[in-house]
Amino acid sequence: MTIQWYPGHMTRAKRMIKEELKLVDGILEVVDARLPLSSRNPELGNLTKKPRMIILTKTDLADPEQTKEWMEYWKAQGETIVGVDLLQGRGLGEIRQCVANTFPSLRRLPRLLVVGIPNVGKSTLINGLTKRKGAQVGARPGVTKGKQWLSAPGMQLLDSPGILWPKFEDQEVAKRLALVASIRDEVFDQVEIAWWFLEFLSQHYPHSLQERYGTLGADDTILEEIGRRRGCLLRGGVVDLNQAAALVLKDFRTGKLGTITLDPSPGSELDDENDRD
Repeated sequence: MTIQWYPGHMTRAKRMIKEELKLVDGILEVVDARLPLSSRNPELGNLTKKPRMIILTKTDLADPEQTKEWMEYWKAQGETIVGVDLLQGRGLGEIRQCVANTFPSLRRLPRLLVVGIPNVGKSTLINGLTKRKGAQVGARPGVTKGKQWLSAPGMQLLDSPGILWPKFEDQEVAKRLALVASIRDEVFDQVEIAWWFLEFLSQHYPHSLQERYGTLGADDTILEEIGRRRGCLLRGGVVDLNQAAALVLKDFRTGKLGTITLDPSPGSELDDENDRD
């Protein structure tokens, strides 16, 4: 399976973002804490050199040790980064302080463009910063459309549609993006992604797998076993693998499998294992 997804509206959105970068003082780059590297659009750095802050969202769903290591790594690279838990409202004050420190001499409120890939939490972040429900939020990628300027304490925010990049050279990155719903489910084979993810869990988060589904057998029957235990059955007792795969993906996306990070931090044991592979 090869995953590619770059619908026409993303080409238009990229052109729009290029124009809007001329209107702003800096960028809030929203990144999924479960994918601190894979959820960063590699094309963004080529579009502008204006000040940029990384806002790490969904930290409540990510492995806290991995999150800590990633934040230390990005800071060592000279990046400004803030981790937030938008459900609890944590980190919003730190963002405001970072903005104030970045633009100390401006005589007006800094104007910031909020950018990120689909379904990374841009609209939820804006809602938290503005203390209002001004930006539309959806569980499917591609919900935000058009231009939205919103006022927030200490800043002016310009929302933008989520965009990916034209081609995924690394299919491992594409699989991770599919898992966190940054790529529409209709674009890829959910059964194959579920198999891939369960193998990842078996290697790196076996306790999460056992706590959610109990003790499981061999890797080549694990999805079928989960489906049977959860009642994903067709006539004659045959396991519906598509239903079982959808269940596994939902469990991950809603945090029922615990805190998991798919991008290993630089220099971590998990990263070294991937390099050897």
